[in-house]
Amino acid sequence: MHRAAAALLALALLSLLSVSCDKGTPIAPSGGVLRVTVTPDRILADGEATVRAEVLRANGNPVSSGTEVRFSTNLGNITPGIAYTDANGIALASFRGDGRIGTAKVIARSGSLEATSDDIKVGSFPSSISLLATPSSVPETGGEIELLVLVRDDQGNPLAGTNVNFAADKGTLESGGRFLATNSAGEATDLLEVTAADISTISGDSFTVRVEASGSSVLSQSRTISIQRAPRANFTFARSLLTVVFTDTSTGNPTDWFWQFGDPGNNTSRQQNPSFTYPAPGTYLVRLRASNATGASEAAQFVAVTGN
Repeated sequence: MHRAAAALLALALLSLLSVSCDKGTPIAPSGGVLRVTVTPDRILADGEATVRAEVLRANGNPVSSGTEVRFSTNLGNITPGIAYTDANGIALASFRGDGRIGTAKVIARSGSLEATSDDIKVGSFPSSISLLATPSSVPETGGEIELLVLVRDDQGNPLAGTNVNFAADKGTLESGGRFLATNSAGEATDLLEVTAADISTISGDSFTVRVEASGSSVLSQSRTISIQRAPRANFTFARSLLTVVFTDTSTGNPTDWFWQFGDPGNNTSRQQNPSFTYPAPGTYLVRLRASNATGASEAAQFVAVTGN
C-alpha cells in the first residue's frame, strides 16, 4: 500500500510540474498573428540590430505575457534564441553580424505561427569600381604601369576591406595576381611591368588591364593600354605625265614625314601625302622618313617617270 501510494503521489507531482511548466511558457494560439522586424535593416559586418516580434491573438489582442518566441537566422547570431513576450505581446532579441557579408533574414516562431523579417544588409557591398592606369600607353621597349582601383558602396562611400584582383593580358603584376584588400580610402594599387619581349608577342597596338571586386556580385572594369610603336615607313604612288602623287601608308602612327624626291634639285616635302612634278622623264629614287616620339624608319622606291 505504501509503495502504491508513493507511486500515485509521484505521478501527481509530475503532472502538476508539467502543468506548471506549460503555464510558464505558453505559445501563441493558432489563428493569431506574428510579426517580426529588425532595426536597423543595415549594419556593419560585426554590427548589431534589435529584433522585435509582436504576437497577437486572432482578435488582435496581445497574447499572454511570457509567451515563447523562438528566433533563428541564416547569417549572424541572435541572442537570446528564445525570448518571451511582455504584456503588450512584444518579445525582443538582439541580432549581431559575425563578420560575414551578405543578406540576412530573421525567422520568428511561436506555436504554429511563423514570420520572416525583411532583408537585413550585413556589411557593405561593393557597388561600383573605378580603374585608373598610369600611364595609359607604353613604348614598345616596355615600361611600368601603376594600377589604382577605387571601390564604393551603394551609398557612394569608399569601401574598405574589399578584396580586389588585378589582371593583365601581358606583363607581370607586382601582386602576382593575388587578392588585395582596399584601404580606408577604398583604394588598392598594383604595379604592372611590361617588357619588350612581352610587347613583341602582341600583333596589335594595345592590350588590356582589368580589375575585379567581389561582393553580392562580381564587379569588373578594364582599361586599354596603347603601345607606342616606332613607325614602319611605306608609301605608294600614282603617275600622271611628269607629276607623281605620293600616298603615305606607314604603320605605327607617325606624326612627322620627310620626303626626298630624288630629283636634281633635291626637292623635299614634309606633307603626309605630297605631289611632285619632275623636270624631265627618268627614274628617280624617292625616300620617305616617317617618325614619331618613339622612333623613325625609312622607306625608298624607284619611281619611273616617262612623261607619256
